[in-house]
Amino acid sequence: MQANRTPGNFTPEGLPIAVPGDGSLGVPTVFAGTARDMRSPDSLFRVDERLIVTEFSNLVIDSGQNFDVLDISEAGELHSVVVVSDNPYLQVYLQIDDFRNAEPNGITVAELLYNGNLTQLAQRRFRAIDGQSPTVGYALVFEPQEPVKYTDRIRIILYNNIPSNNNVYGKDLSFRNSATLPTPATPAHMAGATFEQASLASVSLGEIAQAMTTPVGSPAYFSGKVYNEAAINGQILSGMKLGTDHPYVGIAGRPSFKSDPSCSGIPKEKVGSSTRNAPYRLKIRNEAERFPGTSSAYSEMTLDVVCQVGESGVLNGTNGSTGASGVKMDDTAYDSHLGFGATFSTPNVTFDTTSSDYPVGKRIYYRVGGQVAMLGVCTAVSLTFENETTNELIASGGTSVLGLTTTTSLGAVSGVDYKAPEFHLKIEPGLAGLSTDFATEVPSTGASLTSGVTTTTEYARWGIVTSAADSNPQILVKSIDVRRRKVYSKEG
Repeated sequence: MQANRTPGNFTPEGLPIAVPGDGSLGVPTVFAGTARDMRSPDSLFRVDERLIVTEFSNLVIDSGQNFDVLDISEAGELHSVVVVSDNPYLQVYLQIDDFRNAEPNGITVAELLYNGNLTQLAQRRFRAIDGQSPTVGYALVFEPQEPVKYTDRIRIILYNNIPSNNNVYGKDLSFRNSATLPTPATPAHMAGATFEQASLASVSLGEIAQAMTTPVGSPAYFSGKVYNEAAINGQILSGMKLGTDHPYVGIAGRPSFKSDPSCSGIPKEKVGSSTRNAPYRLKIRNEAERFPGTSSAYSEMTLDVVCQVGESGVLNGTNGSTGASGVKMDDTAYDSHLGFGATFSTPNVTFDTTSSDYPVGKRIYYRVGGQVAMLGVCTAVSLTFENETTNELIASGGTSVLGLTTTTSLGAVSGVDYKAPEFHLKIEPGLAGLSTDFATEVPSTGASLTSGVTTTTEYARWGIVTSAADSNPQILVKSIDVRRRKVYSKEG
């Protein structure tokens, strides 16, 4: 409570003056003021000498949130601070009395590594340790040559200021980080590269996603053949701060893969009075030239997804039986295996732009064995039948990929059989390197056949990829270790 400083209520020595009542109503003598606290600031501290270790592990910090490691008023000595996370863009803020390491939200591994401050020792400076992988972790270490004394307050806060970003694995040459963070010199979170680990050739797509989040035995995903437009345009001269790596490693950029229906099943081709599998094959029609282009004109690749039937082949709607183990397709089975938002309603195929499989504006990947390629954003999709001799099917309001005569509906039946589709996609910016053609694969054991469509393995897949960064790029703080010697605790 603040002392009453009204004139006349205190003696020159600061003591309160007694004001007597007149006694007629039994009013007691009262003080017309509050006693002042005459103690010095030093008297608020009491001896409390001990060595304290503050530890935390496996903390997840949401985007835009912070975690208070320590905030206490006391006197003592700070011996060390070690923070290890899966992301070099975690900010660590340190306050020692009136000293702050970096206003307003602290410092990152990314900016220290970019400026070469890996092992520099100083009384009040962090050094960075590059684990080369979110699995090993990126560390900020504060280990002064002599313990740093403080007399009033110590405060350590971790900040996750990484912004959400739906361009991870897409197009992002113009990326700028949030105001308090450095911007990566190379926006290596965008498309154009592959993640490769040969030992993962047989695992599921879910396990591939986890392996990309916490890579063991392979580098993290890194699209290294791109550039930061702001940096090359001279904005660093106006104070733009750059960092190494990129902010969407680890759980911040965990991918989520959705297989397209065209690679999830293999339809049966009609061959005379018999049938055989007609797998889909992904083929590169045009590689990306002058990768990655610019943010106003990205490089572009074109790929085909082709049902592998004979030159005059059709999908079987005649021979055999339908049902759980039948080799003959029905309308429902034919519709279920069409990819990229194409839908069948007898006798025509159209594109449904509201389908979750419709690719335009979405990010595309392919996976073959232990390799996952991030291709970029689909800008156009089309469909043809009969080796591109028919009109080109596009969505209403869509654009052509091949430059043929376009239509928004194509007949898909051939007598009582079905025409085999070929899909065509334009993608920006495409891959920086060369890619390989490959086909879907029937399981060696346990294959399931339903109405003329056989399930595939996840060895060869393609479809749409999203990222945890779309909504909430989290940071995993693997460990925190703070060591200090407390000398005095502060009362109150």
